[in-house]
Amino acid sequence: MNRTGFGQLSSFSIVCLSNSDTLRRVVQADLNLQPRSSACWTAQLLSAFQGLRGCELYVRALQTGHAITMQKFTADLKHRMRGVWRDAELVAPNMQNNKLATYHSWFAIPFSRNERMPNNVPWYLHLNLSKHVMRNTSRFRLRAHTLKVEAAAWLEDGSCVCDQCPGEDEHVQNEVHALLFCQDHRVCELRKHFSFLFTPFF
Repeated sequence: MNRTGFGQLSSFSIVCLSNSDTLRRVVQADLNLQPRSSACWTAQLLSAFQGLRGCELYVRALQTGHAITMQKFTADLKHRMRGVWRDAELVAPNMQNNKLATYHSWFAIPFSRNERMPNNVPWYLHLNLSKHVMRNTSRFRLRAHTLKVEAAAWLEDGSCVCDQCPGEDEHVQNEVHALLFCQDHRVCELRKHFSFLFTPFF
C-alpha cells in the first residue's frame, strides 16, 4: 500500500467519524460501484487488505462504514511487509547464494518486537563519511559488489574461490571472508582502516 492508499484509508476513517450525510452517501456510492470497477478507491482498499492478519475485520469495517484504527492497521501492514525477512531467516547464507538471507543474517538491523515501533536505518548512514565510502559500504552490505561470490553469477568461470589469498587453501570469497579471513595485503589494509563500519564482526 502506497501513500495514496494510506490517504484513502485516512479519508475513509474521517468520513466514518463525520456527521455529514453527504459524505456518507459518497462513500456508499463508491461501495456500490466497487463490484463493477477496480478503479474506485474502495476496490483499491479491499485489494490492499489481502494478506493482512485482520483482513476480514478491515473488509467488514469498510463495507459497514465503520472506522479502521490506523495504528492497528499500520502494525498489521508492517507484519505483512516483514514476511520476506521471516522467509530469509530460514536460509543459511553460507549454504545458499541468497542476497536477502545474506543481508538479513549478517548486516540487517534486528526488528523491534513491537511492530508499532519505527524501523531504524543503519548507523553508518548518520556518520560524516564521503560519498565514495558511503556508497561502497552500502554496496558491500547489499551484495552489490564484485567479490567472487557475487561475480560468479556473471563470470565465465563461475568460481567463488578467493583469488587473492596466498597458499593452496580454497575459501569462498564472500563478505565474511573479506572482513575476517582474507590475507591479501590490500584487503587487510582496507579492513584495518574501515573496521569501525562493521563493528559486529570485530
